[in-house]
Parts: sequence; structure tokens; C-alpha cells
Amino acid sequence: MAELDNMLAVIEGVTGNTTDTIYDLFFAEKRVIAAIVLHPSDLAELYRKLNPLSFLFGGGFESREVRRRSTKLIDERRRAFKHKALNEILTMHKANMQIEYEDTISVTIKKGLLTTSLEFQVQKPPQKKIRFSLKRSQIAQAERVINVIPLMKS
Repeated sequence: MAELDNMLAVIEGVTGNTTDTIYDLFFAEKRVIAAIVLHPSDLAELYRKLNPLSFLFGGGFESREVRRRSTKLIDERRRAFKHKALNEILTMHKANMQIEYEDTISVTIKKGLLTTSLEFQVQKPPQKKIRFSLKRSQIAQAERVINVIPLMKS
């Protein structure tokens, strides 16, 4: 059984590789858990029903239904997270992941003109970067979290 570690902070609503993949990041003493709150596969049946022209001209009812279902799913998952240990949160969705600090080379916040991201450089073979897009309003929170966790300072 994995050693338990205490949660230090949560950053909600960051996006992953695509803007329709939304994660909450749970920062603990030894790792970060990236937990899916919305994944494109969650709404696949609704997307299949959408008329392609609705993307161009507004889908009215269909797009409202996608937003309503998305909001409901996000709320349900966040409520479920509150009653789970980190290891349980990790197993709640197949796309959830953990980033262990001991495998982390650096963590940086990249601020561009149009985008801002939180980037983890991990050393597990093959070496890779895991990037989450932040809203501008999340930058200060992310900077505080990085400074609280000494292993994460780059």
C-alpha cells in the first residue's frame, strides 16, 4: 500500500492537452494528482447528436445541454473528491495521473501573451513535459503552491 501524504493545496479548473479536458490539481507532500473533472469522452454521445452547422451558427438547445451536462458532471466529481483519499481520487478516472516530486526535474509557470501554463519536467523515461493551461487569475495561486513545496522549486 502506498504511503499516505497530506493534501497541501488544490488548483481547480486547469486544462490539459485540449481545452475540453479539465483537471483539478491536488498538491500533496510527495506528489500532484491531476484529476479529471471533465473529459471529452464524458459528452461523446451529446457531441455525436450535434448538427455540424450548430458549431458555426450556434446550437441553441444542444449547446445549452452540453454546458448543463458539463457543469453537472464537474460539480458531481468535485463533491466526490471531497470524500476521497488521494489514492482513491487517482483511480476515479482512467485519465487521472500523478506526478511524483522525486521524479520531477523542474516546475515552471510559463507566461505568454495569450497563454499561461504550469509545466512539469519529469525524468521518468522518456523524459517529458506535462503541461496544464492556467487562467491568468490562477497564476498567483500556482506560484504560492510552488513556493510551499520545496522539492518543486525550479
